[in-house]
Amino acid sequence: MTNFPGNVEWVAELIPDVAAKVAPFTVDTEEVDDELVEVFVDEIRRLTGELQDGLGQGNGDMVRMASHSIKGMGGTMGLPEISVLGMEIEGMAREDRLADARPLVDALAEWMATIS
Repeated sequence: MTNFPGNVEWVAELIPDVAAKVAPFTVDTEEVDDELVEVFVDEIRRLTGELQDGLGQGNGDMVRMASHSIKGMGGTMGLPEISVLGMEIEGMAREDRLADARPLVDALAEWMATIS
């Protein structure tokens, strides 16, 4: 796999049991190339914006849909921790706990800002 431009160690600080949750999102990533990484980064960046907009508008459906997409994408790129993050945000949105989701979304946005 192409090395992804950024680490995901910060996810464990937000979701202490992340290691126990990554298995369903862990896939073989031998075929991931630079172009696919670029598409992934662009899409995660767009979805992060949707998460921020959804939180700003108090729109749980928007947050739920964007986080569901993120949940499905992380493992494909060899970043199952990002899938777990998406799963956690999705669950919070489903339970109408948008305030609880804000620190996770903020951390995702900060991480995305470090990736060129």
